[in-house]
Amino acid sequence: MKSKGIAYLLWLFGGVLGAHKFYLERIGVGIFYALSAGGFGIGCLIDLFTLGRQVDEYNILHGYQNIGGRQNVAQNVVVNITPSMLQGAQGSVSSVQISAEKQILMLTEQSPVLSLRQIIAQTNLESEEAESTVKKLVEKGMAAERVDSSGKVTYDFS
Repeated sequence: MKSKGIAYLLWLFGGVLGAHKFYLERIGVGIFYALSAGGFGIGCLIDLFTLGRQVDEYNILHGYQNIGGRQNVAQNVVVNITPSMLQGAQGSVSSVQISAEKQILMLTEQSPVLSLRQIIAQTNLESEEAESTVKKLVEKGMAAERVDSSGKVTYDFS
Protein backbone atom coordinates (compact mmCIF):
# COMPACT_ATOMS: atom_id res chain seq x y z
CA MET A 1 0.00 0.00 0.00
CA LYS A 2 1.34 3.41 -0.94
CA SER A 3 1.17 6.43 1.36
CA LYS A 4 -0.04 9.88 0.30
CA GLY A 5 2.42 11.48 2.73
CA ILE A 6 5.40 9.74 1.20
CA ALA A 7 4.16 10.49 -2.30
CA TYR A 8 3.88 14.22 -1.51
CA LEU A 9 7.33 14.27 0.14
CA LEU A 10 8.82 12.66 -2.96
CA TRP A 11 6.92 15.16 -5.10
CA LEU A 12 8.26 18.06 -3.01
CA PHE A 13 11.92 17.00 -3.00
CA GLY A 14 12.18 15.03 -6.25
CA GLY A 15 9.13 15.88 -8.32
CA VAL A 16 11.04 17.31 -11.26
CA LEU A 17 12.98 14.03 -11.40
CA GLY A 18 9.77 11.96 -11.23
CA ALA A 19 10.48 10.42 -7.81
CA HIS A 20 6.79 10.27 -6.92
CA LYS A 21 5.99 8.60 -10.26
CA PHE A 22 8.62 5.92 -9.65
CA TYR A 23 7.14 5.42 -6.15
CA LEU A 24 3.72 4.77 -7.74
CA GLU A 25 5.40 2.34 -10.18
CA ARG A 26 4.68 4.54 -13.20
CA ILE A 27 8.16 4.01 -14.60
CA GLY A 28 7.50 5.39 -18.08
CA VAL A 29 6.08 8.64 -16.73
CA GLY A 30 8.91 8.80 -14.19
CA ILE A 31 11.50 8.59 -16.95
CA PHE A 32 9.65 11.30 -18.90
CA TYR A 33 9.62 13.55 -15.82
CA ALA A 34 13.35 12.92 -15.24
CA LEU A 35 14.19 13.83 -18.86
CA SER A 36 11.87 16.83 -19.08
CA ALA A 37 12.17 18.41 -15.62
CA GLY A 38 8.78 17.22 -14.46
CA GLY A 39 7.03 17.59 -17.78
CA PHE A 40 8.45 21.13 -18.11
CA GLY A 41 7.02 21.89 -14.67
CA ILE A 42 3.46 21.54 -15.90
CA GLY A 43 3.21 17.86 -14.90
CA CYS A 44 4.51 18.61 -11.41
CA LEU A 45 2.02 21.43 -10.98
CA ILE A 46 -0.86 19.16 -12.02
CA ASP A 47 0.41 16.46 -9.64
CA LEU A 48 0.18 18.92 -6.75
CA PHE A 49 -3.62 18.71 -7.09
CA THR A 50 -4.01 15.11 -8.28
CA LEU A 51 -1.35 13.12 -6.41
CA GLY A 52 -3.72 12.08 -3.60
CA ARG A 53 -6.14 10.61 -6.12
CA GLN A 54 -3.26 8.90 -7.95
CA VAL A 55 -2.22 7.18 -4.71
CA ASP A 56 -5.82 6.12 -4.06
CA GLU A 57 -6.09 4.72 -7.60
CA TYR A 58 -2.81 2.82 -7.18
CA ASN A 59 -4.02 1.30 -3.89
CA ILE A 60 -7.39 0.30 -5.34
CA LEU A 61 -5.79 -1.16 -8.46
CA HIS A 62 -3.45 -3.26 -6.34
CA GLY A 63 -6.20 -4.54 -4.01
CA TYR A 64 -5.75 -2.27 -1.01
CA GLN A 65 -8.36 -0.22 0.73
CA ASN A 66 -8.24 2.27 3.56
CA ILE A 67 -11.13 2.08 6.02
CA GLY A 68 -11.29 4.39 9.02
CA GLY A 69 -7.59 5.20 8.87
CA ARG A 70 -6.65 1.50 9.03
CA GLN A 71 -4.91 -0.20 6.17
CA ASN A 72 -6.65 -3.36 5.04
CA VAL A 73 -6.01 -5.77 2.22
CA ALA A 74 -9.13 -6.28 0.12
CA GLN A 75 -10.76 -9.69 0.54
CA ASN A 76 -11.95 -12.03 -2.20
CA VAL A 77 -15.62 -11.67 -3.04
CA VAL A 78 -17.84 -14.67 -3.77
CA VAL A 79 -20.86 -14.05 -5.99
CA ASN A 80 -23.69 -16.58 -6.17
CA ILE A 81 -25.34 -16.70 -9.59
CA THR A 82 -28.89 -17.98 -9.82
CA PRO A 83 -30.38 -19.54 -12.94
CA SER A 84 -32.68 -16.55 -13.45
CA MET A 85 -29.64 -14.29 -13.60
CA LEU A 86 -28.22 -16.36 -16.44
CA GLN A 87 -31.40 -16.59 -18.52
CA GLY A 88 -30.79 -14.87 -21.83
CA ALA A 89 -27.23 -14.01 -20.84
CA GLN A 90 -25.37 -17.09 -22.04
CA GLY A 91 -23.41 -15.13 -24.66
CA SER A 92 -22.55 -12.17 -22.45
CA VAL A 93 -21.39 -14.19 -19.43
CA SER A 94 -18.60 -16.01 -21.23
CA SER A 95 -16.15 -15.80 -18.33
CA VAL A 96 -18.48 -17.72 -15.98
CA GLN A 97 -17.72 -21.45 -16.08
CA ILE A 98 -20.57 -23.70 -14.92
CA SER A 99 -20.17 -27.47 -14.82
CA ALA A 100 -22.27 -29.63 -17.14
CA GLU A 101 -24.10 -31.23 -14.20
CA LYS A 102 -24.95 -27.84 -12.71
CA GLN A 103 -26.23 -26.52 -16.07
CA ILE A 104 -28.57 -29.49 -16.39
CA LEU A 105 -29.74 -29.28 -12.78
CA MET A 106 -30.42 -25.55 -13.18
CA LEU A 107 -32.79 -26.40 -16.05
CA THR A 108 -34.84 -28.62 -13.75
CA GLU A 109 -36.04 -25.52 -11.88
CA GLN A 110 -38.11 -24.70 -14.98
CA SER A 111 -39.23 -28.25 -15.68
CA PRO A 112 -38.35 -31.45 -13.78
CA VAL A 113 -38.74 -33.61 -16.90
CA LEU A 114 -36.30 -32.91 -19.75
CA SER A 115 -35.40 -34.47 -23.05
CA LEU A 116 -31.82 -34.61 -24.29
CA ARG A 117 -32.82 -32.20 -27.06
CA GLN A 118 -34.07 -29.64 -24.49
CA ILE A 119 -30.84 -29.95 -22.50
CA ILE A 120 -28.67 -29.36 -25.57
CA ALA A 121 -30.82 -26.43 -26.73
CA GLN A 122 -30.85 -24.67 -23.36
CA THR A 123 -27.22 -25.14 -22.28
CA ASN A 124 -23.86 -24.65 -23.94
CA LEU A 125 -23.18 -28.41 -23.89
CA GLU A 126 -22.44 -30.44 -26.99
CA SER A 127 -24.60 -33.52 -27.53
CA GLU A 128 -21.97 -36.07 -26.39
CA GLU A 129 -21.22 -34.15 -23.19
CA ALA A 130 -24.90 -33.61 -22.44
CA GLU A 131 -25.68 -37.30 -22.97
CA SER A 132 -22.79 -38.58 -20.85
CA THR A 133 -23.60 -36.11 -18.07
CA VAL A 134 -27.26 -37.13 -18.00
CA LYS A 135 -26.19 -40.80 -17.85
CA LYS A 136 -23.98 -40.00 -14.84
CA LEU A 137 -26.87 -38.24 -13.12
CA VAL A 138 -29.07 -41.29 -13.75
CA GLU A 139 -26.36 -43.57 -12.30
CA LYS A 140 -26.13 -41.34 -9.21
CA GLY A 141 -29.91 -41.62 -8.73
CA MET A 142 -30.51 -37.92 -9.35
CA ALA A 143 -32.67 -38.62 -12.39
CA ALA A 144 -34.71 -41.45 -13.86
CA GLU A 145 -34.68 -42.34 -17.54
CA ARG A 146 -38.22 -42.73 -18.93
CA VAL A 147 -39.22 -44.10 -22.34
CA ASP A 148 -42.79 -43.44 -23.45
CA SER A 149 -44.85 -45.67 -25.78
CA SER A 150 -43.58 -43.82 -28.88
CA GLY A 151 -39.94 -44.44 -27.88
CA LYS A 152 -39.21 -40.86 -26.78
CA VAL A 153 -36.62 -40.76 -23.97
CA THR A 154 -36.98 -38.21 -21.18
CA TYR A 155 -35.21 -37.72 -17.89
CA ASP A 156 -37.22 -37.12 -14.73
CA PHE A 157 -35.37 -35.11 -12.07
CA SER A 158 -38.29 -34.83 -9.61
